[in-house]
Amino acid sequence: MARPFERGLLGGTFDHFHLGHEKLILSALKQCEVLEIWITSDKIASQKIGGVQSFEERSSFLKEWIKNKVETPVKILPRTYIKKLEDDVGPAEWRTDCDAIICTEETLSACEKINSTRIKSNLNPLNIIIVEHFLTKDGSILSSSSIRNGTYTRVGDKWIDESQITKNLQMPKSSEKSLKKPFGTLYEGPENDTTIAINNMIKDLNLREYSGKIVAVGDVCVSALREVGIIPNVSVIDGMTKRKMLPENLKPNQEGYDKKIQCNNPAGQITSEFISCLVEASKSEKNILVNVKGEEDLAPIILHLALPLNALLIYGQPNQGIVACFSNEKVKSRCKNRLNEFIQN
Repeated sequence: MARPFERGLLGGTFDHFHLGHEKLILSALKQCEVLEIWITSDKIASQKIGGVQSFEERSSFLKEWIKNKVETPVKILPRTYIKKLEDDVGPAEWRTDCDAIICTEETLSACEKINSTRIKSNLNPLNIIIVEHFLTKDGSILSSSSIRNGTYTRVGDKWIDESQITKNLQMPKSSEKSLKKPFGTLYEGPENDTTIAINNMIKDLNLREYSGKIVAVGDVCVSALREVGIIPNVSVIDGMTKRKMLPENLKPNQEGYDKKIQCNNPAGQITSEFISCLVEASKSEKNILVNVKGEEDLAPIILHLALPLNALLIYGQPNQGIVACFSNEKVKSRCKNRLNEFIQN
């Protein structure tokens, strides 16, 4: 079947490739015999907020997707070519062998500007193919930024389901043993001197230069970070250690936070109030202290689901040291599976 256009141009970052990208490419291939996909260079991509993947990661993922996407009725290979975009416009203003350009409503004005330049250069304007955004189940536009900020998965599902936010959850007995295992990298050190483990972690992760969000759970862990001059973006404390009250002189410094939140959460549970507090703190641009009346041990499960990608979560491991874990998609998936095991009250 003949397609209306010979060669189309499609530009973008294609960070954390998702169903919106897939829809864009497949829609373009339905109308173009050949499609050139121009992926922005690292220099251009670095202008975006959040941890954008490298050009190598983005282009490699797209190549694999093209190679393996065989079930679609739209033949992808060998009609698709991947190029590197080194500037904001690329070749669209001067190419004479292309007759279409693909965009969304969001980038339509840029395509119209390209056509204006082409007309001034006595070139035919490109046919503009507008593709509608992929919408999530709740009607939001699925974007790379919403994936980077930890709200949605690449297929448009929320990491934290609304039904889980509004109900209290009880930890099942079967999960107790697995939840006690370190979930991340363990930095060993004596319990009476946590700065040893903390300093090893700081050196290993180059934490002084780290620009992402730092989250700490537990009074001892928060105190240890503050002792070395680091105020976590989110601190979660309950005034306890090993389920015993901390003496006043060992409690963490509570100064230097933009906002303090208090909530209730009994041991072995994740209450809806607790979830709301943790989600609010995770999404805030301010430094937040969450003071829990009850127990904060299960906070990392919710925090990982709510935090942006590549946020660093730190918590204490009794009698062993400090655990550090980056909140990537693999970690989020694991936490989501664990949360699904909890019993709704």
